[in-house]
Amino acid sequence: MSVVKFVSKNTIHWLLLGIVQSPISAYALSANPDGTTVATDSISVGSSAEPLTVVEVEPSPSRARWFGRVSAGFAYRWAFRESLLGGALEAELGAQNNRFAGGGRLRVEAGQMQSGLLYQVLTLGPSFWLPAIADRLRFGMGLETGAILVDRRSVPGSVMWTVLVGGRVDVAVDLVRIGPRGGLFFATGVSAQALTEAPFPVTIVTGAMLGYRP
Repeated sequence: MSVVKFVSKNTIHWLLLGIVQSPISAYALSANPDGTTVATDSISVGSSAEPLTVVEVEPSPSRARWFGRVSAGFAYRWAFRESLLGGALEAELGAQNNRFAGGGRLRVEAGQMQSGLLYQVLTLGPSFWLPAIADRLRFGMGLETGAILVDRRSVPGSVMWTVLVGGRVDVAVDLVRIGPRGGLFFATGVSAQALTEAPFPVTIVTGAMLGYRP
């Protein structure tokens, strides 16, 4: 005589009650070879999700960002075997990462020679800044090419000019930090340039400047 196993009404009642009380549930049913159906496992999904965790990812050191500087100050130049005193304005634009910065620099200089003649200098060239020391002190270097113009004494309104080519070294220290990387800084440096047509073929310039770096 064969005995048929079955799920009792009470078992079905408790299963239905559990499904109603936990609507987001999954039950795995397995059938035995003899035909009996048995609930073997249940996986319950919580009614409320776990709070999301925000993970802050540090920017890659190699990721480049834009870089800019603007500064103005006093300039002393020795050229044509005499002293030239004036003011200078510099603007620099390029790219940087967490270590290095580089770009192009434009410098405009104007003043008066010791003899009383007015002069102007315009230079343009690449610049490069080394990693900061103690997060405040920076050393830089660059190349410059441009022209120096001097008013003629004999013909008012006309100028003499000559091409100049050279290099420079700079040092800058942050005075006030603004934001994560910006600040007000003090800068100085020295550059030497060769003149193509002049009584003395070399000019040297130095000075002191205040600037802003965003």
